[in-house]
Amino acid sequence: MSAKTKPHEKAESGLRTVQRALDILYCFTLEQQELSLTEIANKIQLAKSTTTRLLSTLEQNNFIVKDPDTLKYRLGQGLYYLGYIAGKSIEIKELAKPVMQRLRDESRETVNLYVLENDSRVCIEQCEGLQSVRHLVKIGEKLPLWAGAGGKVLLAYQPADFQNRIFEQVPSRERLEALQQELPQIKSERCASSIDEREVGSAAVAAPIFHINHEVKACLSISGPTNRFTPETIDRLKQLVKRGAMAISEKLGYQEKR
Repeated sequence: MSAKTKPHEKAESGLRTVQRALDILYCFTLEQQELSLTEIANKIQLAKSTTTRLLSTLEQNNFIVKDPDTLKYRLGQGLYYLGYIAGKSIEIKELAKPVMQRLRDESRETVNLYVLENDSRVCIEQCEGLQSVRHLVKIGEKLPLWAGAGGKVLLAYQPADFQNRIFEQVPSRERLEALQQELPQIKSERCASSIDEREVGSAAVAAPIFHINHEVKACLSISGPTNRFTPETIDRLKQLVKRGAMAISEKLGYQEKR
């Protein structure tokens, strides 16, 4: 047999090298933004000599930067540039659509995707419910943040000064006090519900969609006629919408803090 390396063995070796390089990049987290050679080698369970060669190649391509004083490594400008391009190319509607369709099929109710736009929320995507009587929102229609499950869940995750500005829009003191009491609970449960709030005869549940930076600028909601939203149904739909919103969040690069 020939002593030369066979083509398929070369291919496997190349794939292994690529995977190891990716493993190095994934060593870095928000909590550990700088790592030493020893820390990286231990994390990926490779010899320091092999790890050094991989780090050198990543450094040459600006994916890794080595601090000359501490000798620690961090992610480089090349990854920031690629991440910026990826962020620009990600369209939340495209990511959300299959999740929304699955959620619509499971709930048989209308599923909406809302985004924050100035002091309002706007529906940018919708999957109509499968029932003969269903609740619909116009695509592009601006709706308040102080009423309705979708509005409240978006409001719950905004800064205090933003919330105070929205509070001024609430038409009555009674509704304002109820809203102020509800927002911390919404944030704690990561879910909101509403019955006959924005529109008599309609009900909804909603959950926040988290971006990679943990901001909430979008949410997912399930809505329908009030008579179908019994307490038991609301509990079930809350679980569905939370699961769906988290699936979209993860597609956007969100990761839970540990």
